[in-house]
Amino acid sequence: MIKYLKKIGFALLIFILGFGSVNASSNYTISLSSNNVSKGKSITLYIKGTNVTGGFVISSSDSTVASVSSTTSWVENNTQAITISTNKVGSATITVKPTSISDDNGNDLSLGTKTLTLNVNNGSSSSGNGGVTNKSNDATLKSLAIDGIDISPEFKSDVLEYKATAEAGTEKVKINATTNNSKATVSGAGEVSVSDGANKLEIVVTAEDGSIKTYVITLEVKDYDPITVKIKNKEYTVVRKESDLPEVDLFEKSKVEIGDEEVVGYYNDKLNIYLIGLKDDKGNISLYVYDTKKDSYVEYKWVTVGGVTLWLKDAPSKLENFTKYSITIKNTNTSIYKISKSDKAGLIYGTNVVTGNTSYYIYDKEEETLARYYDKEVDIYKNKISDYKNYLMLFMGIVSIIIIISVVISLIRGRKKKRKVNR
Repeated sequence: MIKYLKKIGFALLIFILGFGSVNASSNYTISLSSNNVSKGKSITLYIKGTNVTGGFVISSSDSTVASVSSTTSWVENNTQAITISTNKVGSATITVKPTSISDDNGNDLSLGTKTLTLNVNNGSSSSGNGGVTNKSNDATLKSLAIDGIDISPEFKSDVLEYKATAEAGTEKVKINATTNNSKATVSGAGEVSVSDGANKLEIVVTAEDGSIKTYVITLEVKDYDPITVKIKNKEYTVVRKESDLPEVDLFEKSKVEIGDEEVVGYYNDKLNIYLIGLKDDKGNISLYVYDTKKDSYVEYKWVTVGGVTLWLKDAPSKLENFTKYSITIKNTNTSIYKISKSDKAGLIYGTNVVTGNTSYYIYDKEEETLARYYDKEVDIYKNKISDYKNYLMLFMGIVSIIIIISVVISLIRGRKKKRKVNR
């Protein structure tokens, strides 16, 4: 009898350990819509994540052969598509590198870099159908220049990125661009407004068949006396021009003193904070909260949903029974806390710009609403979860005892029958 009970106990232990160790595998795959493509055509790179949330960096070993439309992509247990443009005949290796990846439970993952090879060929201009010619896929420029300003390197049709410098006080420049094919169209050329610091000027060429190629000129407009700041070893330039500031809800234009100079910015009297514009070396402008006492800068991230404007912040501590995920709300990435990843609603943390209340807020993605989540309700929610867990554990314990008793009774009956037969 003791021998049988030991076997039963061991079997139950193996079952419990096996049940508790089951986890969904986490990985990602990459694929191309085609590995062989004609020059001038565009293809698609797919990044598919399974039980994976995080950022990916995409690069091409030779951007003169194949260039990616975006160097970064955010995957949240789904599939993301990135366009790859082909520029000349040759071969290029497309590399996808994961960064800051976690699984559905918020655990950090270490996933390797993956690569694919893309071959670009000459293709053909003839359809072979009675001499009918296909539409041209030539989306290259014959010439590109800025009036009175030199670009570097010297222009070549297959080179897509250039740099240039303009004198201080320059507010407008004229871009001249002509296509190699008369049926291709150009956007982004002509007179363009610029501001102090880096300006990203994009000239987009669309071929007759819809193929697209983008030429980029990074124009640095000298500043008479630039105000530069460093944040995490990255240098930014303070935006002085009012028209260059991004729009923001519930703030008023205001003068902000930085050092010995006043610059244009925003102010909210309820929160008592100032916002200023900072421009990076690529010409991107973002708003930052400027602490006048500490002379420090923190990026201002915010969303307006259902009439509620929330200044997004990091939660002060980990929420019990909740898992942290990433979500994009109206082009703004932030953290959201859910009990289950499939939940339609979750909690995000921030300050209501109108009331000044800092708390968790319920974000319902399906209904597009934001509502404050009170601490009392959180406690009730936690207690309910705890009760459910206790009930579940009690139920599992009772079921286990019933199974053990049933097996023991069955073995005893079997032994009694065997003794009777032997007699």
